[in-house]
Amino acid sequence: MKTLAEIAIEAGLITKLIAAKAGRMADERKQSLVEILVRELDVDEVALVGALRKQTRVPLLDPADVVVDPEALRLVARDVCVRLKILPLSIQDDSTGKVLRIAMADPTDTTAIAEIEEITRCEIELTALPLSAVEELVARGYTQITTAVTTRPTRTQILATRRIERESETSETVQIPVASIAALRTKDVDDVELRLTALVEILMGKGLITEEELAEALRKRGV
Repeated sequence: MKTLAEIAIEAGLITKLIAAKAGRMADERKQSLVEILVRELDVDEVALVGALRKQTRVPLLDPADVVVDPEALRLVARDVCVRLKILPLSIQDDSTGKVLRIAMADPTDTTAIAEIEEITRCEIELTALPLSAVEELVARGYTQITTAVTTRPTRTQILATRRIERESETSETVQIPVASIAALRTKDVDDVELRLTALVEILMGKGLITEEELAEALRKRGV
């Protein structure tokens, strides 16, 4: 496969002199060649991707149609995608193992492809996107999956919610109408004792008081 520099030269987008300069800049700055060509040397990124498609026959995607699977994003760290200018799109199983489909701003970058293969242990299926589209979709995709993770309730939040719910249930259960208490006073002694016994049984059945708490309360009252 031809290199990105060779393809750009053949397409008339840069000269050999500019290609050599771009290569040196990429090495010195530890940046990808495609980023140097587009960002520093003002090469038309759409024309560059078009030339890549002709020379490599790698499918060119329309950024508006790109759908990213979060599971594919989770296979590769965001900083790796930013550095290599790649976007994980989807992952699937086939007869030989897992296949990771990615979009690249430079699908001729065999070093980047080899690194992704090493990281993911997947076979790589290539597609192409303009550099700006890769950068935008990487930023958007990782922001979305990060937001999804941080908005999940934590264990502490779940426990706190359950505690509040229990306290709410307890508060509602122990609200005994005043009218019911007043009614007890109008009954004879046996009826009152029967009603109080039933009330205590209900409270204990709901776990609102224990036998020990009842015994302690009676002891304090000299019963």
